[in-house]
Amino acid sequence: MRRPFQKPPTAAERIAALLPTTLEEARARGWEELDIVIVSGDAYVDHPSFGAAVIGRYLASKGYRVGMLAMPDHKKVEDFRALGRPRLFFGVTAGTIDSMVTNYTAAKRRRRGDVYRPRGAEPRPNRATIAYTAACRAAYPGTPVVVGGLEASGRRLAYYDYWDDAIRRSILIDSKADLLLWGMAERQALEVARRLERRLEKSEPQRSQLADELDGIPMSCIIRRRADDVPNARIAPSYEEIAADPRELVPLFDAVRCENSPKSRPIAQKHGERWVVQYPPYPPSTPAEVDEYYDLPYTRDWHPKYDEAGGVAALAPVRWSINTHRGCMADCSFCSITFHQGRSIQQRSPESVVREAAALAKHIDFKGTISDVGGPTANMYGLGCKRLERGEACLDRDCLSPDLCPALRIDTQAEGYRKLLEMVRNVPGVEHAFVSSGVRYDMLEGKAGEALFQDLVKHHTSGRMKLAPEHASDEVLALMNKPSFDKYEAFEERYREACSDIGKDQYLVNYFIAGHPGTTLAAAVQLFERLVERNYSPEQVQEFIPLPMTRACVQYAAGIDPITREAVYVPKGDRERRLHKALMQWKFPENRPWCEEALLAAGRPDLLAKLPRAKGSARRGRPDDEERVDWESHSRDSLDVCS
Repeated sequence: MRRPFQKPPTAAERIAALLPTTLEEARARGWEELDIVIVSGDAYVDHPSFGAAVIGRYLASKGYRVGMLAMPDHKKVEDFRALGRPRLFFGVTAGTIDSMVTNYTAAKRRRRGDVYRPRGAEPRPNRATIAYTAACRAAYPGTPVVVGGLEASGRRLAYYDYWDDAIRRSILIDSKADLLLWGMAERQALEVARRLERRLEKSEPQRSQLADELDGIPMSCIIRRRADDVPNARIAPSYEEIAADPRELVPLFDAVRCENSPKSRPIAQKHGERWVVQYPPYPPSTPAEVDEYYDLPYTRDWHPKYDEAGGVAALAPVRWSINTHRGCMADCSFCSITFHQGRSIQQRSPESVVREAAALAKHIDFKGTISDVGGPTANMYGLGCKRLERGEACLDRDCLSPDLCPALRIDTQAEGYRKLLEMVRNVPGVEHAFVSSGVRYDMLEGKAGEALFQDLVKHHTSGRMKLAPEHASDEVLALMNKPSFDKYEAFEERYREACSDIGKDQYLVNYFIAGHPGTTLAAAVQLFERLVERNYSPEQVQEFIPLPMTRACVQYAAGIDPITREAVYVPKGDRERRLHKALMQWKFPENRPWCEEALLAAGRPDLLAKLPRAKGSARRGRPDDEERVDWESHSRDSLDVCS
């Protein structure tokens, strides 16, 4: 369909459509001061996949004057005075992804670049939440500082730090912030703003009263002097106890897992003479509430100040994507989504999604293709059960493993997502509506699941469908809380047949993890055999990083699975992890010596003949330096909401 001519907006018009990033931009709106300044390690990109923008837009929609302080130099106090003293508070986030993951590979080597910053920008500081909070304090002593986002959320209590190979204190203690908001923080941030507004209305508010006035906000952590200040709190192992014995991470994980519903108890954890108190979550957001977060006037653009440097690379894969929901019921051991976005699926209404698709179709730069209509797991839109939606805990069994829970509305969900995709692809001006976020293949069963599967293959695959089998060993997959490889193989064959039936040359993109707890050399060889059978050697492989707050992090640090309480083998040495990764990328010529060493050490010389002898390789990756970070899915898998 031919689009009518639109005149591109000028730089001044683009700036006027954004939240202010300087005092001059604020004054152009008639604002002499700001209520809230959001500090982020990312460049300012006004898109719903960037958490700082979501929080900024949401608070602005409630009448607050919000400014965005992006990529400040934490060593320059004047950078943190660029927007003046905020009347209410600073909100600090490290950025969309944990700053240590952004800065370093799993081998602890510095990454070449940062896709969340324009080319040539200075690197973000390590442990950016701590660095930025200290700078806010230096710039304006006495101004409340509230931290949040993925980095802070996973470190809200004492945690194992992969980079230090040690137990660290809660980031709330180390940053000296006034409050930490964990999870998706729109509601918490609004409550903070309202409480601080009321505080200013009092005569001569005292800083000593601040902790009392911010205490008790759901999905927050605060420092108290006594555990007695929090009635009915569940006492978790202290920082000192965990530092002395990392096996104490097991009862800490149990406390976080069990107290993860609105009716849960607070958790109190001692750090020296102080206590960090975590308050339980809000009830799941309703569709109307989630609509409100996404129906805001995002420009889907970066600030014009980044134009000269070529913009911000992280925007490109998600610019024309649509977030349909939050949360994930899969509870994969290595993933922190359950403890950040929540286990319940919090979805938008179909009307809201279609409104966004129609708005995209009218955008001057839109070319007709929506790159993704999905979420952390695309086909979980609409998935749920009455128990979770009431905000009740459900610890009796896993939602998806070893089989789908019978309480899930799986048929209704599959049909609802299929109809949603149909509505989006039929929006005038939309030529393609693809699903590029991951798909849970064990949910595409039954009559409704088959209909959704056929539509995905026929209409919503851009040439490749993303799946995450992760491994081939049943023992490793059980520790990952992933379905068996047999289920993946059955789906693989089904996918090939469906593509053949419609005459489309489409592929599967498979994600695998090297070095996950439980992966012995024998298990790594087992995966090698399955890959060789397919003549498949993935160009990119994710090397396992134990992210704080995850089950796999406890497995790694304590050598114990916190669910089964059984001992877990943990491959920790660089050489062993390197062997595992080489067996996955067995076609790379530089990996042949490593593969030979691994196969001989495993007592499998019979497999040496499977290795290629050619000197070249069809496509070469960077096995010694970079592991996979799925930037395309950052808006789903690592959505980081600033607080």
